[in-house]
Amino acid sequence: MQIKLVHTADIHLKREDPFRLNILSWIISKTKELADGLIIAGDLFENNTEASFLRGSVREIFEKIQNLPIFIVPGNHDYSSYSPDTFYGENVVVFNSPAFHIIPGGMRIIGIPFKPGYDFSTLIEKIKINPDTDIVITHGTLYDRESSRIYTELGEDAKYMPVYKWDIENKMRYLALGHYHSRFIHLTYGKTQVVYPGSPVATSKRATGMRYLALGHFKRSEPVRIERIPVEISPYWKKIEWMVFPGKEEKVVKKIEKDIQKARGTKTMLDGHIKGSIAISEIDFREKIREIEQKYQNEFKLLELQIEVSYWTDILKNPTIASFVEKLEKVNRDDSVKQRALELTLSALEKLRA
Repeated sequence: MQIKLVHTADIHLKREDPFRLNILSWIISKTKELADGLIIAGDLFENNTEASFLRGSVREIFEKIQNLPIFIVPGNHDYSSYSPDTFYGENVVVFNSPAFHIIPGGMRIIGIPFKPGYDFSTLIEKIKINPDTDIVITHGTLYDRESSRIYTELGEDAKYMPVYKWDIENKMRYLALGHYHSRFIHLTYGKTQVVYPGSPVATSKRATGMRYLALGHFKRSEPVRIERIPVEISPYWKKIEWMVFPGKEEKVVKKIEKDIQKARGTKTMLDGHIKGSIAISEIDFREKIREIEQKYQNEFKLLELQIEVSYWTDILKNPTIASFVEKLEKVNRDDSVKQRALELTLSALEKLRA
């Protein structure tokens, strides 16, 4: 017998962004279409206050489709939102403490809720986990060489509920994680499949690219198969950087407009950064960029162009410097490296002139 489960996390519902409730409703409908149940691996709500205000709306969404089991673990933002007296629907299982729930196919779902000051190792030490059958849900930070991007990007938030490789490798069938928002991550530790689905909502500019759900196919004696399911209604950030060199301003302006034309989309939130150095009027350059922004802003969910350029004047009239800039542009190196070389050279010359 095969069981299919959708896995999501970090929706961070809050009143100031009511569209997130629409995304939750879409997830419920998509789960009913594709799977037998839904896992929410923490931070369904932004905080306990938001949970108090939105609980009724969430319960209504959960109950609109009958007989769809929903499994929730609290995360670091909403760990106090699920007291025994709160009700989220007859079909909802909330793991307020480490526990298990038997599902068809001879498998178990084990929920390990976030608990301040604790690591994953401590919370699972008294639980017998079957590596051949058990699906574990938790909310925390995976610490391992393969996942260094996760804890580096999380920064201060990486301290919440550490999960280490030796706690999971070959010790469970599937680990459904929440806490990392930016992108979908699927890792394998022996026979254990580990997934961060990323937030289905673009919670910050770091959450770039299409948003996804994880769809797990579980069948005893067969490897777990994981699919990425696009969250088609969710807007997402796309980041583009452009580097401008003195004397090449017009060429870069044309490239910016061309790239923006390619990136157009009603679900796209474009985070554009224009870096480098210019030799023309800074006012004129900014005006050209603002014209592009105004021309295309209605073709995006959101369009933001940040101008982060340095302005160089008389020094670039020197033919030696002009020749250096021309040769530097032709060097087969990353633009950011070339820009840094230019900045160091021009800064040094300015100091010599002082």
